[in-house]
Amino acid sequence: MAIQQELKAQPTQEELEELYEEEPRRRPWAAIGNVVLALAVIFVGYQWNQAASREQALASQVQALRAEAESLRLRAEEGHRQVAELQKRVTAAAAEKVALVDRVAALEKTAQERTTAREGPRAGVTPVSAKKRR
Repeated sequence: MAIQQELKAQPTQEELEELYEEEPRRRPWAAIGNVVLALAVIFVGYQWNQAASREQALASQVQALRAEAESLRLRAEEGHRQVAELQKRVTAAAAEKVALVDRVAALEKTAQERTTAREGPRAGVTPVSAKKRR
């Protein structure tokens, strides 16, 4: 086997020169391709980094907005509770006012009846219940 390899014809000087001549033509294109590829990788890496930093900034903004929305929701809930409580108090106060007005009217009527029964009608005196209500 070693003899067969030795018997193979060695490439001639012209063939070797031809091989060496073709290779320099390929190298500049490969180098240019590598430079373009490296620039593309750098550009894509930069864009990726920018997108990642934007994503982090947006994530922090979303977190802040969620916290603010939760605090506003709690404030609104507290406001609704306070409004309901105030409505109950206003309703109770209105009912109490009506009860007091009725009681005052009844007391004035009773007082007027007692006064009329004892002395007779007084001239020029108007009872409070007969006055205009506001």
